[in-house]
Amino acid sequence: MIQVAVSLLNYNSSQNTIACVESLLNAGHEAKESYLLNIFVTDNDSLADEQAELEQSLAKLPAVHLQVNTENRGFSAGHNDNLRIILDQSSPDYVWLLNNDCLVHRDTLSSLINCAQQSPAVGIWGATLLEPDGKTIQCGGGCFYNSWISSYKQFGQGTNLENIDQLKSEGFDYIAGASLFFPLMGLQDGLHPVTESSVDDSGARQQWLNESFFLYFEELDLAKRLKPGFEMAWCKSALIRHVGGASIGTDDNQRTAKAEYYSTSSALRFTRMYYPRRLWLMAPVRYLSKCLQLSFRGQFQLIRPLTRAYRDFWTE
Repeated sequence: MIQVAVSLLNYNSSQNTIACVESLLNAGHEAKESYLLNIFVTDNDSLADEQAELEQSLAKLPAVHLQVNTENRGFSAGHNDNLRIILDQSSPDYVWLLNNDCLVHRDTLSSLINCAQQSPAVGIWGATLLEPDGKTIQCGGGCFYNSWISSYKQFGQGTNLENIDQLKSEGFDYIAGASLFFPLMGLQDGLHPVTESSVDDSGARQQWLNESFFLYFEELDLAKRLKPGFEMAWCKSALIRHVGGASIGTDDNQRTAKAEYYSTSSALRFTRMYYPRRLWLMAPVRYLSKCLQLSFRGQFQLIRPLTRAYRDFWTE
């Protein structure tokens, strides 16, 4: 029987996490293929009432494993904690890193497994992310990145789902981080070790997500570390409604200071790691364009965390 392990993180968004878990379990019940699904949830030091709601709700559900961290060490560290538990306690054929603000369609997992079985050279699979309306494509698998100005473009964004067949899969720069589906070989053997922040808290060399990225850009780092012979691809038929993360403000119109700070610091760190000669152009251009963008939107309060991220980066 095919075994799939799903890694989810929760941070002050227990209702999103519970809805995501329930959608995964419902998909399992509806699947034509038989597979064993285990869901591993890590809470990144949420508020007490959020943790309590999560614990009470997930305790009633089958094949769901919850651990609670006493500090929030970020997105990459949280998933790495889950991955250690997954690989210690089970032998999955596939590992799925999924955002907790996602709702999967009933045949999404079956589609991902089918795509992976047909193309064993793919190390990371992306899905079709939909807007909250469920009818408009948010991202078709992956994105393109302009390293000179640190901007990105989501493939297929704005396309009506009915026209998905008109989109031709492209050579993405990275897979959208809301859904990263790994065959076990791709996860264990397909990634170069992390070079910056070379060891984790246990003293072992980081193998999976780069914990120097607290939030954002971890999926770009994964793409950079993918070994030759392993590819990235889009599973068109794997549909996921991406409702948005209120706890960190993934929607630009509801962006939080935390989101602004970490998206900026991660962009600077990623450029220093992989495009150091472009940093001296990218850094001022990004700062000025972000200030103009935030001012135009009337989000003047976000200029402060933007500036603080630059200050902290240059003085670290």
